[in-house]
Amino acid sequence: MFETALTIFSILLQTLGLVAAATGLYKTFKDSSAPGDRFFSSVLPNQVEVARQVWTAFDRLLRRLLRRPRPAVTHDLGTALSVEFAGSASGLVQFGRLPDLVQDAEAFRVEIENRMNRVFKLAQDVQHDLGQEAKVRGQEDQRLGEDLQARIANIDQESKRATIRGLREQVFGLFCVALGLVVQSALDLAF
Repeated sequence: MFETALTIFSILLQTLGLVAAATGLYKTFKDSSAPGDRFFSSVLPNQVEVARQVWTAFDRLLRRLLRRPRPAVTHDLGTALSVEFAGSASGLVQFGRLPDLVQDAEAFRVEIENRMNRVFKLAQDVQHDLGQEAKVRGQEDQRLGEDLQARIANIDQESKRATIRGLREQVFGLFCVALGLVVQSALDLAF
């Protein structure tokens, strides 16, 4: 009777341990994987590829031993499409007609001076606006960088907590399996 109770207790501990370890592994996977990933989706394709490579090697070896030719391999032709675009933009500042240099040299000089002053003012305004925009963009880049760093730190902490939660369940499960094996071994030695 006592032997049966210990055997049942050992089996229950081992079963509880395996379930807890499997639950911990699954939770660790879910907490650290991308949404929509399946548990065995990354394992099975690798195993299928290994099996395919073993089968191919076996097939080659068998063909060499039986001195049969390799099967013909055909390849599809691929197509490629390339699209390129290049563009440019430019601005143009226009003024009215200049006074005739021969008839009124002073008016011509004054108009040239006015136009140069207007172009210089336009250039200064553009330079000032570009400086202000660069300053604003720099501040925005810095703010976005700090925000991104804070988000990365938060996600990193959440990921660590989630992984540790799954690892704790795995350790508990392995402990239960080990305890069940100890009880089973003690039972085997005693009876």
